[in-house]
This record gives sequence, structure tokens and C-alpha cells, in this order.
Amino acid sequence: MTSGYLHNWRDSEGKGLIGCMFFIVVFALAIYLGIMLGPVYYANFNFESQIETEAGRAGAKFLDDETIIKDILDLAKRNEIRLNRQNIKIDRFAGQVHIDVQYSVPVDFGFFVRNLDFRVEASSFIGTL
Repeated sequence: MTSGYLHNWRDSEGKGLIGCMFFIVVFALAIYLGIMLGPVYYANFNFESQIETEAGRAGAKFLDDETIIKDILDLAKRNEIRLNRQNIKIDRFAGQVHIDVQYSVPVDFGFFVRNLDFRVEASSFIGTL
């Protein structure tokens, strides 16, 4: 009687149904995490690239800090990233503009919320007169 019961859990090649179910659950979890985290990381990747471009533009055009902050806030809005002025730090040192942006994005997984922390740093040479 037990051999018939075990036979239902294994096929003729000895592969178990439990292993298959485990693989399906892990695969479904990976897809779920990709759907939840993919857009967040993609937005951060785009935002980081745009900040680097902004730093180069700020250095080449001698933009003031307020203009740079306004442009960064506009970039964040386009990428659906919530920022405020306190998240942005601009320093000028040794002929360079340094931009440092730190922010968190809450991700709701359904059963808990996790904050993902990001830091974007970019710098550029300022042209000299």
C-alpha cells in the first residue's frame, strides 16, 4: 500500500513532484520580485544617467545651485521619484560641481513594505575663465 502511495509522488524516472512544485514556487517568486523591483531599479538607472548629464551641463554652463536643484527635481518628477530639496546636496570644489542625491523608494510587496535606499553621485569639471 505504501509503494502505491509513493508511486503517486514520483514518476518512472524518479523525479519527484515536490521538487517540481518547489521550482514552480521559486520561479513564481522570482517573477513577482522582478515585477515589483524592476521598475524601481529602472527608474533609478535612468535618473542616475540624467543626473550625470545634468552635472556636466551645470559645469559647462556655470549654472547656479537653485537652477541645478530645480532641474534635478524636474528629472525626479519625470522618473516618478519623490524628492525634495533636502535630498539634494551640491558642492563646488577645485573646479568641479559635485551633486549628491539620496532618496528612498517604498516598495509594497503586499505583505510588507520595504524602503529601497538610493544614492546618486555625479561631478563635472567647471570650465575656467
